[in-house]
Amino acid sequence: MLLRLGLLLCVVALSGAASVRVSVKAGEPNCEIYLLPICTREFIPACGSDGKTYSNECMLCLENMEKRSSVSIFRSGTC
Repeated sequence: MLLRLGLLLCVVALSGAASVRVSVKAGEPNCEIYLLPICTREFIPACGSDGKTYSNECMLCLENMEKRSSVSIFRSGTC
């Protein structure tokens, strides 16, 4: 019983600490928060100003870095 209570408290504490991002904001991507060239595989689509859908903001930032471009986020979601 005590073990279950301890596990429950750990789950509650960890779930509150993990912030889950479900969308991106239109405008300039916040590339400084990513450890490029490493991006996670989470799917939080962003429509780039180039008309291409990126799987997440980090992937848009990576493409900007690799191609020396300045694609911004047109809107959250697919294009």
